Amino acid sequence: MNGTTKTGLQAPETTMPIDPGPFDCMPDLLAAARVAPIVRIPYLGQHAWVVCDRELVKQALAHPKMGKDITLVPDFMKQPGLMVGSQPPPEYARAMIMSDGENHARIRRLHAPVLSPRNTERWGERVSVKVDGFLDELENLSGEVNVVTDYTHKIPLAFISEMLGLPEEAERQLRSITDVMLYSSDYEARTLAVRALYGAVEGWVENPEPLRDGVITGLLASSNGIDAAVTEGEVIVWTLGMIITGYETTGSLISASLFEALRRPVDERPTTDEGIKAWIEEALRVHPPFPHPTWRFPLEDIELGGYLIPKGAPVQVSIAAANREPGEEADSFEASRGGHGHLSFGLGAHYCIGASLVRLEAQIAVSGFLRRFPEARLSASTPVEWESEWMIRRMSVLPAALR
Repeated sequence: MNGTTKTGLQAPETTMPIDPGPFDCMPDLLAAARVAPIVRIPYLGQHAWVVCDRELVKQALAHPKMGKDITLVPDFMKQPGLMVGSQPPPEYARAMIMSDGENHARIRRLHAPVLSPRNTERWGERVSVKVDGFLDELENLSGEVNVVTDYTHKIPLAFISEMLGLPEEAERQLRSITDVMLYSSDYEARTLAVRALYGAVEGWVENPEPLRDGVITGLLASSNGIDAAVTEGEVIVWTLGMIITGYETTGSLISASLFEALRRPVDERPTTDEGIKAWIEEALRVHPPFPHPTWRFPLEDIELGGYLIPKGAPVQVSIAAANREPGEEADSFEASRGGHGHLSFGLGAHYCIGASLVRLEAQIAVSGFLRRFPEARLSASTPVEWESEWMIRRMSVLPAALR
């Protein structure tokens, strides 16, 4: 302990599903959160702290002494196959979510023009075109469809590929790599997938000839000359971050939103633009794609809610628990709530910079589907399937009859 040692209770130990698998983690996450406002879970042979109480989560998200910089990651977490363990050294490049202070402000400032209101409106027009195309493809399918693979995840993957300026053949490659990276329980396979994704992006940055005009070529233009704003290493690392957050989380949100619609009678589904927006916010509240978003590391001993979190301890905040009222169960979607008070995009300096674009993509995708297939319903014979662990959660099978 250092000279500013604080006193406080030891957070009780409980468990959460650490390894990914074909199950829904949400009931277990909420059960763990009921043990105490802050808990410890066994992690990589040591412990991680998880802040569960809503008010304490808000404090942790905005706490000036809860650091996120890559230099704070302890050695025991630097393991192959783990996203946090696969980050490059800071002298090469820092990712936005693993930086603080001026480093974070600079990265955010350089990303801001891409996600400006004017650009977001333009991106929305491109999403609409892609949604119409994928809906046309759905109309040509017979029998039941898996809405996840046939629709919801196609949209953000196609869009982020176009936004970045990737060659068309990259979409299939990205889907197979990111699936293994995020959801495989084989850590050797995850390590290889991380390397494959890095290698693919590195190849595009070093030889941009196959690229279309987009974010990557724009960043590369800023990396040339004596007054270069960014380095090639930063272009690679930032592109990796945009692929993972811009594709997987958006696809998960669209899937969850449509799941909640398809499991209800037609007359209970949203029909207006405002209704769609409220529906998506409630899906964000009940189905946050990242139930525990990103790591934090206290710069000194911190006391939250009477509990001590030691300096340097790995900390997660439970968005899954913070989004819900005390005692609320996992299956608690209520459209009338409109997602009131959810924290799924974070809070404070690290609030998701792409939140407006994610919302817009989801609104276009959900409204387009429900208007094109107003009688669609969940399969009566094929079950819904989930893939998850404690940090990431998505639906893998959303079986539906469209007519």
